[in-house]
Amino acid sequence: MPGKISKSKSVPKPLRPRNAPQPPAKSKPGTRLEEVLQSAANIFFAKGFHATTIEDVASDVGILKGSLYYYIKSKDDLLFRLLLAGIEDGDAYIARHIDAAGDPVEQLERAIRAQIDYIIQNRVPFGLFLHEFDSLSGKRQHKLISVMSRYNKRFVELVRKGQEQGKLMDGEPWLIVNAILGMCNWLYRWYDNDPVSSDQAGSDPEHVKQIFLRLILHGLRKP
Repeated sequence: MPGKISKSKSVPKPLRPRNAPQPPAKSKPGTRLEEVLQSAANIFFAKGFHATTIEDVASDVGILKGSLYYYIKSKDDLLFRLLLAGIEDGDAYIARHIDAAGDPVEQLERAIRAQIDYIIQNRVPFGLFLHEFDSLSGKRQHKLISVMSRYNKRFVELVRKGQEQGKLMDGEPWLIVNAILGMCNWLYRWYDNDPVSSDQAGSDPEHVKQIFLRLILHGLRKP
């Protein structure tokens, strides 16, 4: 039986500042390029892309500004690499956790679970994509959109199949998926997976998934 929750814990905590968490020892970059990318991701996430300079990244890595251009072409190129890697990793993560040939409602549940897990485990790259997507334009943004469309289509197809089988409520699948992902995606701003700093009840990832799935699937399923 869970312990008594104090009155202060019943009030939602304010949004977390966009400070990058300290990476665990096992995730230490293996190459200088990986170090550059990790440093840039953390600084872009905390300060914002436009407020960050190349000098900020070079200083954090411990190299001269000119040396940084050995690894990247420009600050835009650096951001593009980070956003593309983030959305491609997310898409691959979802794909590994679902079976498009399986029961659509069961697979939608698996997809939602995977989405929540990915956000919790990848707060910086995920949040960076959401915040800085509009900082790029032209071919770079079109490439991101193509991967993002593939990502969203995995969810849309599951909803569509569930509707065709009479298991899910009527409504435009893309609209339903936007509602699902919008609900899940905001986790990166308030979820705290640090057991030391978190005093918010219900921060266990499995508990979060159970609550979200009840809200989403109980509303979607046809009686």
